[in-house]
Amino acid sequence: MNAPFLARVLRSYQQRAATYLYERDAAFLIAPLGAGKGAAALTALAELIRDKHRRHALVIAPKLVATTVWPQEVASWPHLQHLRVAVLDGSPEQRRALLTTAATREVTVIGVDLAPWLVGELATVADDHPLFDMLIVDETSRFKDPSGKRARALAKIAGRFQTRWGLTGTPRPNSSRDLFMPTAIITDGALWGRAFVPWQKRHFRPRDPFGREWVALPGAEEKIAADFGTVAMTVADDDMPDLPPLNVVVTPLRLPDAVMATYRGMARELFATFGERSIEAASPLIAIGKLSQISNGFIYGTGNDDAVPVHDLKIEWLRELVEALQGEPLLIAYEFVEDLRTIRRAFANVPTLSDATPKEAARLIAAWNAGALPLLAFHPASAGHGLNLQFGGSRMAWLSPSWSAELTEQAIARIYRPGQTRHVTIHICVAAGTVDEMKRDRVIGKMDAQEAFKHHLEQI
Repeated sequence: MNAPFLARVLRSYQQRAATYLYERDAAFLIAPLGAGKGAAALTALAELIRDKHRRHALVIAPKLVATTVWPQEVASWPHLQHLRVAVLDGSPEQRRALLTTAATREVTVIGVDLAPWLVGELATVADDHPLFDMLIVDETSRFKDPSGKRARALAKIAGRFQTRWGLTGTPRPNSSRDLFMPTAIITDGALWGRAFVPWQKRHFRPRDPFGREWVALPGAEEKIAADFGTVAMTVADDDMPDLPPLNVVVTPLRLPDAVMATYRGMARELFATFGERSIEAASPLIAIGKLSQISNGFIYGTGNDDAVPVHDLKIEWLRELVEALQGEPLLIAYEFVEDLRTIRRAFANVPTLSDATPKEAARLIAAWNAGALPLLAFHPASAGHGLNLQFGGSRMAWLSPSWSAELTEQAIARIYRPGQTRHVTIHICVAAGTVDEMKRDRVIGKMDAQEAFKHHLEQI
């Protein structure tokens, strides 16, 4: 195991967090990215098991975090290494076999994508089974959608767990409405009930006639925050160890006039011609995706395997950046499958975390942290939570901004977290006058979606 993981001792705020969780059967731990929430929760679990109050914890986490980070956390801390852990992965039969042996270990981990399957499997399990001793939800924002299948499924059985803890660094990624469903799960409806619509109407009003956007009523934000504070411990930024400087470098690129003319045609007419190809977007929503593709240097025709080249400015930007770094490790964030193909054509066989098996992902993470990988690619949606990559490099490149401020923040926190000792630089490439600027405004400028889109249309 790499040296950074040896002889680890909990920080004082982690000890306080462990005590807070130990004393509560329904609680949230809100802490900055990289604060070590998992280690604090596992410490509280280990002490509850030691004192014979609990026997087992079922952990639900983002898929890659479930398969790599949680087993690593148990192995990395001397006071946790006695805990036995298994990851429910593989075929349904393999997962089911592991689930039936949960009583023989202390920790069972499963990816958030399998939550509906898990809920179905637990339907026949007795309430006094160790599986229902404790539920730990890592990154509760993954359950923020009140109409989402996995959130609704988990909420239905939340009350069967004796203890429920939620861990997150982003409790309300978009608005206070994002707090309702995770809170309904963790408190089993004790704080705000289980029905989202009545709660929403008490605290918000629709901004438009169709109820697509809602704004808080006067005093509602303060009331929601105060209520939530009764079931949550928050680790302040001041409690965190000092981190080195963080620098975000946004590089604007001007696309050729011909490309921009075609771009504007797609934006206004939902139709554009590329050489001998004519490509149409079936709706404005699909057109936004097409505009993102043009900004990145290609456009999909009939599918993801039919990419029409448009320009090479962004990959040339990445080439120049890699050359300037002279071998310094670089994480590369990409948006589309074709982006990854372009990266691999330019640099040959760049590994990616996004489609790796759990075993391969663990190997890549170890190799990166050992400084053995000069380039490592990832998609923010699949590697945006919980991964520890701060030991292998301090630079990250984005071929284009992300749509999501939460995923951007989480992705940057893969290298900008405790344990990082070098100046961190985030390079973001933006095609001027394109949807890239809309994404930049949403993520960096903190505009809402409607405002950013309106601003973008005004510039075309």
